[in-house]
Amino acid sequence: MVEEFGSKPRCIVFTRFPAPCDNLLRMAKILSQNRSALCLSLIRDTGDQENIGSEDVRTARQYMEYIDLSGYATQFKYQKISSLHSIASALASCCGLGVFQSNTVIIEYPSEAALSGLPDSLLYHYHMHRVCVQHCNLVVVKGTFPLKIPPVKSNKTIDIWWIIDNGDVLLMVAKMLKKHKIWYKAKLRLFVVVDMEDDIKQIENALLLWLIDNHYLIYKIEFIQADSWIISDYVQLRPLQIKRRYCKTDDKSWFTYLKRLIGIPDGMPAQNAVDSGFQGPMTSSIRGNSLVKISEQQQRARQLNKEIIRRSSDAVLVLMNIPEPPVHLERFWKYLNFLNDMSNDLKKVLFVRGVDVQSNVDSGTTIMKE
Repeated sequence: MVEEFGSKPRCIVFTRFPAPCDNLLRMAKILSQNRSALCLSLIRDTGDQENIGSEDVRTARQYMEYIDLSGYATQFKYQKISSLHSIASALASCCGLGVFQSNTVIIEYPSEAALSGLPDSLLYHYHMHRVCVQHCNLVVVKGTFPLKIPPVKSNKTIDIWWIIDNGDVLLMVAKMLKKHKIWYKAKLRLFVVVDMEDDIKQIENALLLWLIDNHYLIYKIEFIQADSWIISDYVQLRPLQIKRRYCKTDDKSWFTYLKRLIGIPDGMPAQNAVDSGFQGPMTSSIRGNSLVKISEQQQRARQLNKEIIRRSSDAVLVLMNIPEPPVHLERFWKYLNFLNDMSNDLKKVLFVRGVDVQSNVDSGTTIMKE
């Protein structure tokens, strides 16, 4: 029965009534790796319909049974959009450990209403993104992912775009996708985008060693050095993120030193390879009352999109990490449009962001040293 958990859910699917959840449940089926999922339909209760959403939940449960996805589907009603954050936060944090040692939330790609800035739709995505900064890994699904299609041919690729951060979560998602019968023949191509000032040789050597040590089979790896301005949405919090990661993972014990000396894998994350090439200062200066010009952000997104399309237009699926969402609502609206412009003309994309770094700094206020 769908209503009974055999194990703690590996992922949580958030949908906003009356949006259909079929596509997200199919992705949950792939990422849950035969474990359970939790499907939550969030409903704005206006008080004029007592049983609103009940049919939606019943349909979700039936579809979970149809695709053999164990777990549970239910609904939560809220009256004020301002209460959505606390509701989603409580739901996301109460579930068990997920696939990446923390919960993983799956949500749909922003609608035209959200991209246009309509309050209800924009605020829904704002709260979902901000909740995941604090609690969860996030997967945003762009495109339709049917389960009953022929496996892709061996000449097709899944392209991974690792821009500065979140490398481990990207590689984990790619590995999980490769286990599915649809994509098991596809080749993995990895595009690592770093700052022009980074030590590219250090990054190449460290990452190749990590991939060998951890038995990752990558068909092609390309390292791309980009101007700081183009990837500024990704590098604004970089010093803080690196500092926090190293505070968590730095082990100076003699045993760890000996393991590294003789070449035994030390369990360090892949992200350390890119971090090791960072050449900038380990401090970030903050300025207030600074709004990013949307035209500048569009230019950056379109430049990135041009490079991505040039290399990945023939990929059957693109995985791409996304920056931390801004706290300021207007900047968040620009952030959604930045992601939309960056993925323009890509039909199937999984946007991924990990939970390894948590910050309340508004990423729209950090000054980058050019």
